[in-house]
Amino acid sequence: MIIDSLEHIEFYAPLLPHLKEGLEAIRKVEAEGPLKEGKYDFEGGFFKVQIGHTKPFTEGTFEGHEKYIDVQILVDGSEEIAWQEIKDLTEAIPYDAEKDAARYTGTFEHQIMVSKGMFWAAFPQDGHKAISHSKEQQNFTKIILKLPVKG
Repeated sequence: MIIDSLEHIEFYAPLLPHLKEGLEAIRKVEAEGPLKEGKYDFEGGFFKVQIGHTKPFTEGTFEGHEKYIDVQILVDGSEEIAWQEIKDLTEAIPYDAEKDAARYTGTFEHQIMVSKGMFWAAFPQDGHKAISHSKEQQNFTKIILKLPVKG
């Protein structure tokens, strides 16, 4: 997993196939006005804009992906995320190829706050639980960039 300031995101382009194309697609959508929730395709992947509020860590499950790397950019607000290696989690819902997701249960000892101007990236070995909070509910707007594992 990668967690960093958005100003450093292009440094990770060698690890994130089609990152540059995704960032260019995001810039084009942002140039048209305020971001709206929805899915946006580009050559090499897609991104979704999500607006909402967090839930307690005790609600929901971890997820993992096989086809896509999740790159989540906090445009506004904040969220807390939990991380565990997939191998240390217990499968709760088997992998669904159409959704590119499996669901897992596990513990939350690895948590971090991600705020406006930060991003995080989860690879296939990374079980992640996003949109969470440990104490107080938080609001967020984020971009979920889906980049293929293999370019």
